[in-house]
Amino acid sequence: MAEEIFGPFDSKEETVKTADILELEGCSNATITVFTHGAYADNLHDQTDVSVVSLSHTEKQDTSLLDKIKQFIFNPINETSDLYSQLLERGLSEGQAREYSEQIKSGKMIITVENELKMGNDPAKDMTSMKESVEHIYQ
Repeated sequence: MAEEIFGPFDSKEETVKTADILELEGCSNATITVFTHGAYADNLHDQTDVSVVSLSHTEKQDTSLLDKIKQFIFNPINETSDLYSQLLERGLSEGQAREYSEQIKSGKMIITVENELKMGNDPAKDMTSMKESVEHIYQ
């Protein structure tokens, strides 16, 4: 499924503002994903309620099971070393995925939004309505 792409953004503030506007326009926070460099991930996660995918720029050290559980519960940021594949999975073309992954590696941020009906839109709006006239009640 193809997604709408917003950005690239140079600042965290622009990214947060755009994510907030998308939510106000009716996009569900579950459909909005911010792709960012690892340095900005925690800050963006704290300031928004959307999914954050970050480029992991360091090798993971062996951690205890308790540390892994804490990180899973309290820091649900999806870290990846392969942004290109993540972007391809979102429906971007190979060229777009290559270009955006390079921009993210250089410190920029992008937002993707799944194409879906926005909240407040009725998918059954075009269906035939089965109404019964009630004028006889008021006579």
